[in-house]
Amino acid sequence: MIEEVVMPSSHTEQLDQLLTQFQEQQRAMVEIQRRLREIRVTATAPRKVVSVTVGHGGHVTDVKFPTAAYKKMPPAELAGVLVDTIADAQRKAADEAAALMAPQMPPGLDAKAMFSGELDVEAFTPPESGLPEPLRAVLRTEG
Repeated sequence: MIEEVVMPSSHTEQLDQLLTQFQEQQRAMVEIQRRLREIRVTATAPRKVVSVTVGHGGHVTDVKFPTAAYKKMPPAELAGVLVDTIADAQRKAADEAAALMAPQMPPGLDAKAMFSGELDVEAFTPPESGLPEPLRAVLRTEG
């Protein structure tokens, strides 16, 4: 016969609170994922030579030439304007993603630095004091 284990009410309440917190965090992350997938940012070059739209992750989703100005440009100049405009749109998309993620980030971690690729990996590495020497050695060689 299986006996039912009855936990003291304080433990049961703590577990209920933890479960509720977990479910709220999970719902928040699902909503953030949805909003990240919806990011669309458009940047337009000076003189409206080109307009570029990117989604989350910086993926180019659209390129338009709103005016005929591009026809008068040498290919190398047009290529430079296109690359700069894509980079501008990607920066803006990363800023939007960072703004969505910032409230969920652990204290001390910069969401904008994470999405721009500038986050220092050391931010994720625990202080070396207290770590066993073999693990410290691995961390030193990985970084």
